[in-house]
Amino acid sequence: MAPESNPGPNYGILAQRFMGAGQWDRALATALEWLSKDPENLRAHRIAAQSLINLGRHKEAGQYVEKVLAGNPHDGFAHRLMAMIHFEAGQTRLAEESILKAISINPGDAFHWHQFAFLRYRQGDLASARSHIARARELNPRDADILNMAILCDPGGPENAKKKIQQYQDALAIDPENANLYNNIGVQYLDHLKDYGQAEDCFRRALFFYPASKTFRKNLFITVKKRDLIYRILCAPKDAIVQVINFFARVRRYNLFLYLLIIPLWLFAIRFVAVGLALWFALVWPLTKVYEYLTIGDLRARAGELGAQRGGFLGYRKWPVKVRLSIFACLLVSFWGAVALLLMSNRNTPLPREFLGGVIFFGLLLFLYFFAAIKVRAGIKAWAARKRAREMERIVSPKRHG
Repeated sequence: MAPESNPGPNYGILAQRFMGAGQWDRALATALEWLSKDPENLRAHRIAAQSLINLGRHKEAGQYVEKVLAGNPHDGFAHRLMAMIHFEAGQTRLAEESILKAISINPGDAFHWHQFAFLRYRQGDLASARSHIARARELNPRDADILNMAILCDPGGPENAKKKIQQYQDALAIDPENANLYNNIGVQYLDHLKDYGQAEDCFRRALFFYPASKTFRKNLFITVKKRDLIYRILCAPKDAIVQVINFFARVRRYNLFLYLLIIPLWLFAIRFVAVGLALWFALVWPLTKVYEYLTIGDLRARAGELGAQRGGFLGYRKWPVKVRLSIFACLLVSFWGAVALLLMSNRNTPLPREFLGGVIFFGLLLFLYFFAAIKVRAGIKAWAARKRAREMERIVSPKRHG
């Protein structure tokens, strides 16, 4: 009897397992391998698109969704994926058309309404978002993601933080492994209650259930920085000024009449706010960036990044923390000592405007330099990721690139 031939892997089952575990990179690789064997398989195209969207690569997902819709124009899920792609590209009108098409195909799908609510929420139209998410809750009242969206659409602010945390915890009782819920609880602790310990714990739990999320990692890093005493002291003046700005914004949102009454106070205070921010950027922000640069490896390591304490100029990230803090202390004394000497050089004359303008200008230049550097690094990483994706696709799909 001849031996039975190996039927090969069941790509659909493999991809479904990877998606269920949140392993979107492996689901994508499986879908691409599936397409190399069966280039016209619509399910494989749909899995590839869904995986790319969850990996944050919306632009690349477009070609796969278009293939699905060309083969099946009545695929509501594919229209929903296309809505996500359009919205991420800034094409709001096309995104709305796509999600409305999905709803017209299957108005009983709660997640179509959930996505519609998300679009409205991101546009700042909370009234419409609440209406759409209410429809989603009618169709599926026990889904944690829908409950999460409904809580997000409720009014925010420090006065509602504890209430929102309780609502998120009630949703966690339905889905104890929902990473988004843990992240949003952490945001309430971080932004409104200033409880950085609880915030860090929530972000770590979110990353435990979804370790690939860049948003969760970024929130954890911000929290770790906030828990650092020196960093918190350096940022205190700016945070106080921002709180003043947020106070006026909340007053305008909740009581327009009161806001109109305090407009004269705001006009009087705005010059001090502007000068305060300018002085912080000129005199304190450079020191903040120096401190962050010297301790970035420790901060990222505490945020859970592997290899964060390697590299840097002359491998400085491996230097003892006392050495790096000593360097910062020397720079701090030198910087403020120079400012003090300039101020005391002639007590009988006020501080020259040229000097103050020069310091502010120098601070703004430093800000623009670091901002540009961040954008350039992000662009290089995105280009490298796209290049790796193209190379991987050529490997698993050589026929399409032959």
